[in-house]
Amino acid sequence: MIDVHCHLEKIENAQEVIDEAKNKMKAVITSCSDIKDKMKVLELVQKNEGFVFATFGLHPENSLDYKKDDIDSYIKWIKKNSDSTAGIGENGLDYFRVKKEKQKETKKVFIKFAELAIELALPLVIHSRSSEEESAFEDIFEILELLAVKNAVLHCFSGSRGNLKHALEKGYWISYATNICKTEKHMKLIKETPLEKMLLETDSPWLHPSKKELINRPWNIEYSAKRIAEIKKIPAEEILKKTEENARKVFRLS
Repeated sequence: MIDVHCHLEKIENAQEVIDEAKNKMKAVITSCSDIKDKMKVLELVQKNEGFVFATFGLHPENSLDYKKDDIDSYIKWIKKNSDSTAGIGENGLDYFRVKKEKQKETKKVFIKFAELAIELALPLVIHSRSSEEESAFEDIFEILELLAVKNAVLHCFSGSRGNLKHALEKGYWISYATNICKTEKHMKLIKETPLEKMLLETDSPWLHPSKKELINRPWNIEYSAKRIAEIKKIPAEEILKKTEENARKVFRLS
């Protein structure tokens, strides 16, 4: 099994967690979402070659902490380290936490990273969180179509059924996090998501399947598989096998 999106750099004693994961999993993809974490993430990849893979990006909230030159330098750094990069992300739009007057700024940053994903021919890992008043998905879909992004992963998907339908029509990948184990909303979404377009993630240390503490771990995608198995009425092992195949295809893992 493969967790396609976690944050090992945010986990205390990350190497111990990685060592335990090696006994339970085939691979883990950690997502660098802040410039200040890039070297720690790169070191984890290099120390655990063939097991830990990384995507490098900039969370929309974090992007507000940096100047244009900082972001441009980070993009150059990613290009320089493209051999250690499995994807670009997480990047995107967050209309829940980012204030209205700053949303235009984060949209520009998202476009930069989307263009980088195209240039490097890597999957784009997308953070999308809407507010009650405004849908981030609509603007994200507009940008993806404008730039002709094909290989897009909708991280921690929690959009509407309409958003899901549109994403599947465009061929985007739907990544479900371990929070599906404690929400009713995802039941209908999972029913309508073909296994062929599904990925599993934890977003650990966040989104533990049953607890509020920041103690989630990559192998807990097993809980998600059991939940999906109940909904789709197929064995959890089949779900883990297929989502692993999907992960290898999307991120071109050996």
